[in-house]
Amino acid sequence: METLPPLSNARLRSLLRLHHRRHRDEERLFLAEGIRTVRELLGSTYQVPLLICTERAGQEYADLIEAFLQRGVPCFSVSESNFARLADTKTPQGLLAVVAYPDYRVEQMLDGSSWIALDGISDPGNAGTIVRTALWFGYRAIALGAGSVDRFQPKFVRATMGALFHLRIVEVALETLFERVRSTHRIIGATSRDGIALGQYVPPAVSHVLVIGSEAHGLSPSVEERLDDRVTIEGSGAFDSLNAAVAAGIVMYHLHSQA
Repeated sequence: METLPPLSNARLRSLLRLHHRRHRDEERLFLAEGIRTVRELLGSTYQVPLLICTERAGQEYADLIEAFLQRGVPCFSVSESNFARLADTKTPQGLLAVVAYPDYRVEQMLDGSSWIALDGISDPGNAGTIVRTALWFGYRAIALGAGSVDRFQPKFVRATMGALFHLRIVEVALETLFERVRSTHRIIGATSRDGIALGQYVPPAVSHVLVIGSEAHGLSPSVEERLDDRVTIEGSGAFDSLNAAVAAGIVMYHLHSQA
């Protein structure tokens, strides 16, 4: 592979601004860091205007970088110190992509597919795990409701481990989404109490929206009052709550296995 040109200081300053949501939204660009995350971009429809790497990563992952070059993606090298400024991790792997926002809109996603909806899940690790699990179980649409993580925040992007690039994710008022899909979908909420025991719940024959709330606060009242069904995971221990990502995975498995 030929030697990559260095990234200019002006472009470096511009990319550093993408750590802030306001600038991401203005430029409609975000950063995707890490080898696995960047590799997943190759099999997606996301557009990559730019690839950045250190000299070390350029040598170690030359085949991956060459694949982007073959697609016409400009690739630039930076020093280890400047890459550390761009990275969101303490021990970066030396490779990141600048990715364009996809043009996903709710009205374009109303194709009858089932959804996962996050209500107030702000922790990027939990949200990222739910996204990966959703992809595993065949979901293709994710709705991020009020108080949930920014869909292009670096920690969330990294936590999805590239699953983000194979799903359609929108930020939307869940109450609005429910009204749009109510005639075709069953709206199911995972609650910590007063729901149908999950083991006894028979999944609907129609598509559904599975709503997951935060471990600390559960589902917001305006969301809960719009549910068709409430399900509760039965436990036998003394602890009073279940991690949101774990709960989501358990309910997804039940809905998938009983379908």
